[in-house]
Amino acid sequence: MKLPEKRESNCFAIREDIKPLSNKGFASEMFQDQKLLPAYRLVKTEYFDLDGNGIKEEFALRDGKITVKADSRLIWQSPKNWWVDYFFLGDTNNDGISELNLLVWKEGSFGSQKPFWIEEEDTEVKNHFFIFKLEQGDMKPVWQSSNLDFPNYCADNINFNSDGETELLTVEGSYTDPYKREVTLWKWDGWGFSRSDFEAGGAEIK
Repeated sequence: MKLPEKRESNCFAIREDIKPLSNKGFASEMFQDQKLLPAYRLVKTEYFDLDGNGIKEEFALRDGKITVKADSRLIWQSPKNWWVDYFFLGDTNNDGISELNLLVWKEGSFGSQKPFWIEEEDTEVKNHFFIFKLEQGDMKPVWQSSNLDFPNYCADNINFNSDGETELLTVEGSYTDPYKREVTLWKWDGWGFSRSDFEAGGAEIK
């Protein structure tokens, strides 16, 4: 799978820094002086009790593949035709349950089935945002986006306006410009994510 060239994701400590940075419009210096790194750069492991059974599962990302283990037993791994670029854990859709959130590169906008109104599949490799839950020992999809208009290089949950509900903060890039960066804010609307610009505005991830 050939991926667009891009620099290392800058997954900064957004929870404490988000408000002062928003006043500065998320200055571009946050993303300067980063070097191009090879595709195998991402190695991340977290331990978290995702299903609430009192036992922490292991979530490990390496070489574009994420694995989920419970008591050293493999219970799920990402498909071979995915490149998982980043993951984070948390309640992204405000249903009170923590989920596994994935930034995924894959070919095609849909899986084995596509909406009846779509006549021709887009077979390009593009970025997607997927949400999974762990239920009765199985990883189950909660929500999976089609091709994103702009690839997510980094993402995390944050309660931006202190209303007790989670927003999705993303660092977006470009499929054609590896140096472009924009920080955007989104919120679950029951079907997908609606953009909540720091000032005003709107788009939707469906």
